[in-house]
Amino acid sequence: MSRKKQLKEPPPWMYERSMSPAAYKNAIKMLHMTQAGAGRFLGVSARTSRRYVSGDALIRAADAMLLRGMIHRGETPVVPKWSRDQH
Repeated sequence: MSRKKQLKEPPPWMYERSMSPAAYKNAIKMLHMTQAGAGRFLGVSARTSRRYVSGDALIRAADAMLLRGMIHRGETPVVPKWSRDQH
């Protein structure tokens, strides 16, 4: 006899691909990151991160899901130090 494993329903945040500027700002605050630090962590420039907060740029779906997942799991981001060679 084989039992079928019951799959758990994914949490609701996994279905949400978009993120509002206010949600982005709140997410980086909850993860104790600055706007510039969030940019380095996500692989975008500090300017792009500021544009995410102001609503002048759309937040990439992968970034929104990553931030939500880290908050959900209680993860702490490892933010690379700033260097002149970056962006």
